[in-house]
Amino acid sequence: MQVKMFEVKGMHCEGCVQNVRKALQAVPGVIDVQVSLTPAQAIISMEDDLLFSRLQEAVSQSGHYTLLEIKEQTEAKPVEKPSFFKKWFSHKKSCCQ
Repeated sequence: MQVKMFEVKGMHCEGCVQNVRKALQAVPGVIDVQVSLTPAQAIISMEDDLLFSRLQEAVSQSGHYTLLEIKEQTEAKPVEKPSFFKKWFSHKKSCCQ
């Protein structure tokens, strides 16, 4: 069994987290998936070393998401979001619907 950590680009809400989690869990060979919004990452337990392209294809088909493999564990620092971010995401409609 292997465990890999990925940064997930494009997630903005808990709905996005659920979309990414479901997409990765559906990939054959994936045992367990943990996805978080802050920091935006996915920790994937897999039977063997799955092709990155299979994982990326799964998340990109579920929305506008991109995976980047994290080679070293580093402490995540909060990032100040631009003012337009708060305004755009303050709408009641979910960004991933």
